[in-house]
Amino acid sequence: MYVCWSDKYVLGNALIDTQHRMLMMLCRKLDIAIKTRQDPQAIQRVILEVKKFAEFHFVSEQNLMHEIGYPEVEAHSRLHNTLLLELQTELQKIRHGSEFPEDLLYMLNHWLMDHIASEDAKIESYLRSAAKRPIGDSLYSEFFFAHEPVAPS
Repeated sequence: MYVCWSDKYVLGNALIDTQHRMLMMLCRKLDIAIKTRQDPQAIQRVILEVKKFAEFHFVSEQNLMHEIGYPEVEAHSRLHNTLLLELQTELQKIRHGSEFPEDLLYMLNHWLMDHIASEDAKIESYLRSAAKRPIGDSLYSEFFFAHEPVAPS
């Protein structure tokens, strides 16, 4: 079981939406590594890649929340920190053979889908009416395209 991108996960911030897609892609990469029976070290490297990208993404998302004055930044950040601790714990268990990568993937997929659909959706709702706009919000159209990029004239 793995997550697939759906428009229901769109928050309306190109940077965060792109990062969510990347997280889902990395979960799919982990799924493929497991199903193709890659060696344990390769699977552990993919798990570490997921964890490191999640760390980066959480900083971006927390910055966005601060930039728009989101009132629940601290509570949301605690959810992020809890997942990172869980990932670290599970990675250690996998390294010691006391946990299966499939179990981690299952937990991660459910966490990601639930978190985006419930907790991150609250940010999206707040963002729509927030008086403060994210730093660089107007620049996103230069770097993120809904359609094929148009060549400069």
